[in-house]
Amino acid sequence: MSEQDLYIGRAPWSMALEGFLALIIGALFLAWPGMTLVTITWIVGIFAFITGICAFVAMIGAPKGMRGILIAGGLLGIIFGCIFLAWPVGTTAVLLWLLMLWLLFYGIYKICIGIWQPSDDHSRWFDICLGLITVVIAVMLFAIPGVGATAFVLALLLGIYAVIVGIILICLAGATWSKRRHMSKG
Repeated sequence: MSEQDLYIGRAPWSMALEGFLALIIGALFLAWPGMTLVTITWIVGIFAFITGICAFVAMIGAPKGMRGILIAGGLLGIIFGCIFLAWPVGTTAVLLWLLMLWLLFYGIYKICIGIWQPSDDHSRWFDICLGLITVVIAVMLFAIPGVGATAFVLALLLGIYAVIVGIILICLAGATWSKRRHMSKG
């Protein structure tokens, strides 16, 4: 396996950045669960936008066959991020629906990335796990009436989710750094 094949070319620093950002967002949500829906909209918009940019940055070292999924993930993140950031008051009314859609697409995107990793790359299970957790959160928001009815409940649910995502992304970055170090020695 070449270094280029490692984790679809994603730079460990971009995964770590996403992870630390998710941890900070999770801490904010958990520390102030009573924040307004507009604030939640801004925070989710920033995270979606940055994950979209990170997906585009990942294309730099990605094999040609993997660029399509990175483009799709990047576009979705940037589009949803821009919608959340451009109209925070307007999107607050539809925040839950947009959030559920973005979480669903992001989860499927992460599962696809994990599945397309080489079978001997055990770090792919971090992506699959992250994707499954994300899809479960999206489905919970779709299925459980009233979960998104209050900013408090939404902030707590998103806070727990963001902390889990942050930990998984940081672990994935560490695994990728470790592999790259190992490959450069060998």
